[in-house]
Amino acid sequence: MADKQHAIIAGGGIGGLAAAVALSRAGWRVSVLERARALEETGAGIQLAPNATGVLNELGLLDLVMEVATTPENLRIRRASDGLELARFPLGVIAEARWGAPYAVIHRADLQKVLLERCAADPDITVETGAVVTGFADHAQGVEVAFQQDDVKRRIPCEALIGADGLRSTIRGLMGLGKTDAPIWSGRTAWRALVPLDQAPEGVRKLETTLWLGAKCHLVHYPLREGALINVVAITEDDWRGEEAKDLWTISGEPADVTPRFSGWHGDARKLVRAAPSWKRWPLFDRQPIRRWTQGRVALLGDAAHPMLPFYAQGAAQAIEDAGALGRAFKQFPEARSALGTYERARITRAAAVVTASRRQGSIYHMSGLLALARDLTMTSLSQHMLMARLDWLYNYKGQT
Repeated sequence: MADKQHAIIAGGGIGGLAAAVALSRAGWRVSVLERARALEETGAGIQLAPNATGVLNELGLLDLVMEVATTPENLRIRRASDGLELARFPLGVIAEARWGAPYAVIHRADLQKVLLERCAADPDITVETGAVVTGFADHAQGVEVAFQQDDVKRRIPCEALIGADGLRSTIRGLMGLGKTDAPIWSGRTAWRALVPLDQAPEGVRKLETTLWLGAKCHLVHYPLREGALINVVAITEDDWRGEEAKDLWTISGEPADVTPRFSGWHGDARKLVRAAPSWKRWPLFDRQPIRRWTQGRVALLGDAAHPMLPFYAQGAAQAIEDAGALGRAFKQFPEARSALGTYERARITRAAAVVTASRRQGSIYHMSGLLALARDLTMTSLSQHMLMARLDWLYNYKGQT
């Protein structure tokens, strides 16, 4: 039997590891090259909407993920000033019936561990850390990838290269897509914290995802790890000037920079923000959608292809969708260029729509004055069925081209 074709994935994040599983299932040998020296616990919570869990099920990963994930009973939307409930979605009950897959929340490190263990158990997948991709050459016979590891420069031939290397993607720049479409600062910052359950106010100790809408800022929180922790994300409009930072997950934030912004909010939200022992500051960037993700045998995936603002909580979900589409394309076409062209056609319009919708949703969340009043009146006037129908385009996605 002929040797399996070899794909290299630059980037060992959620999208890169999911893509490794997908390509292995399609019959390829995969090497993941991650620039970090160790895949450590970073970030905090992730929402896994049904469009993401459906792909995880397709990849044979959902049962493993659900063992360490939490399924909130409801998604609640509340007004910041007085706590008025604007909408409630029983996602824990209806997600599978309506969209064919569950809605769950999970610590990023727990999801990463599931993916890493799955990769480690697969003889066709290797994951190398401390490996920085520095270049590639796409020849007639295949792709030659250059990278540096422990001060040693190496070159490896392969049949396909996937750039899953994040917002400031090296691969995207090498494809000639990085000079004219630099990351766009949104004017907003996400402040992330984990609050132990016993330190959280009683009013938020529920098996729910809660979204609070306020003027020029909003707050999201949900339980993690069987309710032992509450994941808190506060997104504020900000005048941040640290665009040069390389690792956006590790910027520390002071509680004094966060708590005053919520002084006029309802007591449950205000107390939860005050209970956070520490914060991580995550400046929010995206990019303009681009017309191509592929160049010969090279393609982009996840934030390297379509970084987006988090107002639909779809960053990880869209990377997982990419991985599923990549696996389907490589099952259909054994030749990399044909497979990557099919992958691009299946994903590029969809991802651009989510990028655009996420920007628009941010403006809606942060309304103030009469616009906020009109938004709140609209939400309270719509039936639950009508509100859920507005999510069908996003959550009911089944990998259509």
